[in-house]
Amino acid sequence: MEYNGWTNRNTWLVNIWFGDSFADMASEGEKIDSHYIESYVMDYIEEQIGGGFTGFVADLIDFSGINWEELSSYYEP
Repeated sequence: MEYNGWTNRNTWLVNIWFGDSFADMASEGEKIDSHYIESYVMDYIEEQIGGGFTGFVADLIDFSGINWEELSSYYEP
């Protein structure tokens, strides 16, 4: 199901939270591919929760539902 023009809510949320940073990086010539975006987001979340994705946190966030390719295509030059 589509959500605000994105594949789903999870993909949309990643863009809402990190889109400005990715846009700035892309405008500075940095390559923003799907692996970079996924790593950036996962590192951020791990830093915020202070550990791995287990238990309650892992159950709340559906990482498999995030369309990393769609996000990266949005920031390609």
